[in-house]
Amino acid sequence: MRNRFFLAYLPLMIICGIISICLAAKYDDRSVIMGEGYRAGNKASGTYEGYTFGDETDAEQRKNQKKFNGSELKDNGMPYAIKVNKTKNVVTVYEADDKGVYSKPVKAMVCSVGAAGNTPTGIFRLGERHRWRALFGDCYGQYAVKITGNILFHSVPYYTYDKSDLEVDEYNMLGESVSAGCVRLSVIDVKWIYDNCDTNTFVEIFESDYEGPMGKPVAAKIAKMDDNNWDPTDPDTGNPYMANAPLILGVFDREIERYSDFDITAGVTAIDKDGNDITDHLKIKGSVNGSKCGEYPVTYAIETDEDEEVSVTAVFYVKDDGTPVLQINQVVTSIGVNDVGSGKQLLELLRRNVTAIDDGMELPKESILVDYSEILDTTLGTCHIKYRAKDSEGNTSDIAVLTVDVDLEAPSISLKDENVSEIHMNRILDDDYLLGFVEAADNSGYVDVELSRPLLYQEGEPYKVIYYAKDKAGNITTLNVTYQLKN
Repeated sequence: MRNRFFLAYLPLMIICGIISICLAAKYDDRSVIMGEGYRAGNKASGTYEGYTFGDETDAEQRKNQKKFNGSELKDNGMPYAIKVNKTKNVVTVYEADDKGVYSKPVKAMVCSVGAAGNTPTGIFRLGERHRWRALFGDCYGQYAVKITGNILFHSVPYYTYDKSDLEVDEYNMLGESVSAGCVRLSVIDVKWIYDNCDTNTFVEIFESDYEGPMGKPVAAKIAKMDDNNWDPTDPDTGNPYMANAPLILGVFDREIERYSDFDITAGVTAIDKDGNDITDHLKIKGSVNGSKCGEYPVTYAIETDEDEEVSVTAVFYVKDDGTPVLQINQVVTSIGVNDVGSGKQLLELLRRNVTAIDDGMELPKESILVDYSEILDTTLGTCHIKYRAKDSEGNTSDIAVLTVDVDLEAPSISLKDENVSEIHMNRILDDDYLLGFVEAADNSGYVDVELSRPLLYQEGEPYKVIYYAKDKAGNITTLNVTYQLKN
């Protein structure tokens, strides 16, 4: 009977036997702990290659937050979308990008919002418009365009319906929160909205310390000695300031966020002595490398009828003040002995959980700082792993905290009776019989024991059995035992 059983399973026994022999050759007759070079708290295990992050105050956390630039406005069919940052009194106009999001900056404008915080926040759509309109406080504004309710875009107010009757003191406060709630702009800017932004154009009003990708322009001031109550940007041919035409408007020093999508001609306008837009005739000298931080001077020039050149120079400061963002995809949830052979090995493993993005670009894994110091003092339990990204300019992301289950002790396994050396040949294929000779334990309270043994055997020859004790964390201890076979 035993021989018929042996012949029936001979092919399978040969294959398994070869595998068992190979495994047996890998170990000696002693218990082996896989990856035993690491022990929690054992500094000899290698240099700690992580970073220790201390607790931060709320103020520090806010400081490290990514700059807020309003919502992600989806293309609604209009050529532009307008964002009003009422914290900084700056308006930025955007075009839609290839993904259908209004993210390409076109024009920046200095503005004045409500003095008492009475400019509402939210997302609105442009409504009706008026060439002139009466405003609160017995004054009047040019190019009034409705945002919501009684809140409008309009020029700095005039005392009367007369372009030469501008409230000069109010004009000189452009860039400050001084309006009754509406969004005030210089004539050249509000006329641009009036002419180019159709009804239903998105307008978002929000609060942020970020001035936007094109920065905040500086409004021209009207000197008291001018004795001239015109808005200096008004392209009307009757404007006394036009005597110095042609004029180049909208040129100012700007801070540009590295990698941002911008146009050095955006917001720049040239006007001839008749009030005609001659921007197409501008000559631009200089360029800006938006991927490299630095200072880039750009000169805008145009020729007069007398073949003279009028020019204005602005400096573009390419900076990287934007903080990286961590994207979480936790693929590593547990850490065992095999995972901590060295600090470098553990660091590489834990970095799989996160990706760092900076201005839409993925940063290299080395930019992800990981604090896994809790693991160094833990053998079993849940540990907090802290992550932070740092870009080449030193900007850092918020801290992200993930938890992982840690078990840095492999199970123990041994023979119940060290004197056992012989086993019955007719029971060597009985796993329960062979497992009965060993006992195993683990710090987690759970351990699974399996075995591997040759299927080819002869009486009187050594018979090697490899026992494997495995815990929930995947830590494995092996025990090699050589038995003698007997009938």
